[in-house]
Amino acid sequence: MSLATKFLILGSLLSVFWANDQLVGKSPFPARGFAKVLTAEEADLRLSRYRGFLTRDLNATVHHNAYALRFRLRHMPRRGSESQCSGILSGQSLGHGTSRIDFDSIAIGGSRVSLLLSNSERPKAWRYSVDDDETQSLDSAGLLSPLVPGMNQTAFELLMPFVFWSATYEKSGKVAGRPAHVYRFECPPWVRTVRPSWNRITLALDDDYEAPLRVETFSNRSVAHKTYILNSLKKIESTWIPKTFDCKNRNDRSNTRFEVLSAALKLDLDPILFKPEGLDRELPVPEESYLSTQ
Repeated sequence: MSLATKFLILGSLLSVFWANDQLVGKSPFPARGFAKVLTAEEADLRLSRYRGFLTRDLNATVHHNAYALRFRLRHMPRRGSESQCSGILSGQSLGHGTSRIDFDSIAIGGSRVSLLLSNSERPKAWRYSVDDDETQSLDSAGLLSPLVPGMNQTAFELLMPFVFWSATYEKSGKVAGRPAHVYRFECPPWVRTVRPSWNRITLALDDDYEAPLRVETFSNRSVAHKTYILNSLKKIESTWIPKTFDCKNRNDRSNTRFEVLSAALKLDLDPILFKPEGLDRELPVPEESYLSTQ
């Protein structure tokens, strides 16, 4: 059974699961248990399958695969007031490495800001602002900067380009209550130039669904200074989608929560919407297409 029938990844958004009723022989999601230690060949195969899923040819997929997720970002500092912003995360196909984010606004009284994210070993991203009426390419510093000033999530974390870097299988165990396999990725020069304190990144892949459960960023210390982890899921019709993700910054003890409020699946969206020249167009998804996750 292909990965396309196993999980949904939001762009790569700390790649999330989906599972449908055709998962014959699979235990009800989410299952509990321990993961066996993998051989080197098994570990390489699992990671290769995941990489292939992210970069598959969209021309080879069927129509009616596009999706749109209404979300809210809630930033919770250790001290001080919380802040929020909302928007829509969308893509041409469930799990593909190209996605689009439309923020209603990232500033009080501001207008729509749209981002296009394209995953690869060296990712690309573009930003369009209604106020500026201009699309700009993000450089390395832009990829590693917060999507919303004062919050924790960056385009880098949503894209997860490190899955294409050289990897080392570390161990197997339980992550977020599920059996998983942990891989380590060393940061390349273009990342170290912008974030010199970063040393390595670890990814925990679910044993059964081969989708990410947790991403941790390390300096030279043994404790992660940033953690991105799945909190909960919600079943919409026959599809499991993410409900909440936390992005925790250990340095200032803050947390930015990504929460899906509603979902529209099996859509037909014009491919131009997912190209830099199409970022100025609004996403044409009718309100009645969204199903609540509440």
